Amino acid sequence: MDGVKKRPSNSLKTRLSYWISAAILSVAIIAASFTFSSAFEEAHELQDDVLQQMAVLFDHYSLTLNDRTLTPLSQDQLEFQVSVQLLGSNSASNALAQNALALPNNLTDGFHTVNLANQSWRVFVRTLSSTQRIAIAQDTAIRDDIAFETALHTLMPLLVLIPILLLLLGYILGKILGPISILAHEVDRQTEHDLQLIPTTQLPSEIVPFVEAINRLLSKNSQVIASQKRFIADAAHELRSPITALSLQAQRLQQTQLTDDARQKLNALQAGIGRSIHLLEQLLSMARQQDNSVQQPQTISLKMVFVEVIEDLYPLAEAKEIDLGFSQDNDAELNANPVRLKTLIHNLIDNAIRYTPNGGKIDLSITKTDQYIEMTIKDTGPGIATDEALKVFEPFYRVLGSNEYGSGLGLAIVASIVQQMDAKISLAPTDAVNNCGLCITVRFPL
Repeated sequence: MDGVKKRPSNSLKTRLSYWISAAILSVAIIAASFTFSSAFEEAHELQDDVLQQMAVLFDHYSLTLNDRTLTPLSQDQLEFQVSVQLLGSNSASNALAQNALALPNNLTDGFHTVNLANQSWRVFVRTLSSTQRIAIAQDTAIRDDIAFETALHTLMPLLVLIPILLLLLGYILGKILGPISILAHEVDRQTEHDLQLIPTTQLPSEIVPFVEAINRLLSKNSQVIASQKRFIADAAHELRSPITALSLQAQRLQQTQLTDDARQKLNALQAGIGRSIHLLEQLLSMARQQDNSVQQPQTISLKMVFVEVIEDLYPLAEAKEIDLGFSQDNDAELNANPVRLKTLIHNLIDNAIRYTPNGGKIDLSITKTDQYIEMTIKDTGPGIATDEALKVFEPFYRVLGSNEYGSGLGLAIVASIVQQMDAKISLAPTDAVNNCGLCITVRFPL
């Protein structure tokens, strides 16, 4: 099955992030505007309270304005830049107030905003117990600056929290949608030979119906695949009896007196029966290796499997006078299905014997490292062209020009077993200089 190559453009996580982020930003902008406006107004009210409290202090403690009190305080003296003066006093009594504001004398008690010489002032007027009228004023520009800084400080935590909230949103969405990625990998690792139902215990309830639908589909596919496997196995098994009977009849006919022409036809018939028997054996072998219930994986000595296969195929190698060599010094233990492993090695060695000419040579070897176990089968046959290296693993594909009979299923079975064992197989010439012979390497991960 094809793996998950890239994230789709209409990613659910991206869409959720976009819309939730847009909603958060919209609400944050509205909240920030309201917070800033409220803080700005509250700062103004606080400054009005300061002016009012100063007037109350003058009245409560009977303070008089007969000294530098009339002079507006400078910026380095008071941040609020407040000016205090009497209303209705003549210029003589107000002589010290050379910097006094030209406020109208008819201002009523309370708050006023007065424009003087293109400058706006916030003024609070109060009649003291002494019947004097006092005016406490502050430049509105300074008031606005103070209110703006106060409102900005109030808004600052919200401005800092918005990016943190957006980052947290991405993390939370990743955690929430994590089971979907896990589900994708669970489905992706399914193979046509081993379809497993996907567990739903750790999945969100919204995804469970979708996964249950996938499981029902997997169950149906498993039934179809199992039915096809049973059909192949049953058909091959049913055909073995009549083919075996034909083979026995041909052997008996071989012992009778026949003409040369009849004997040649009988030899052709026996060759055809032999090819049919080989095809049926390959079909049965394919059905067995695709059956997951045949045998569970166990620790196997790779050398012992080589020895068993060589004992089975040695008569075929001896008939062609092939030097079948195997160094028994190296060995490696592999955790694998014994039926599949033996089928794999049997097909590779059988294929090498069939395509190696008489008097040829086949070398078998085992190599073990910290990462993998590697077995190599080298022969002195015609080899396989580079453009056909992948095609030979397809069912019923055979290299043209070969005089050896076969079913075209041997390497297809090998490729299927290699995939099921998470191994890798590679083909290369035994003699790279003359581009002849075939070296098959199978690497099993540890």
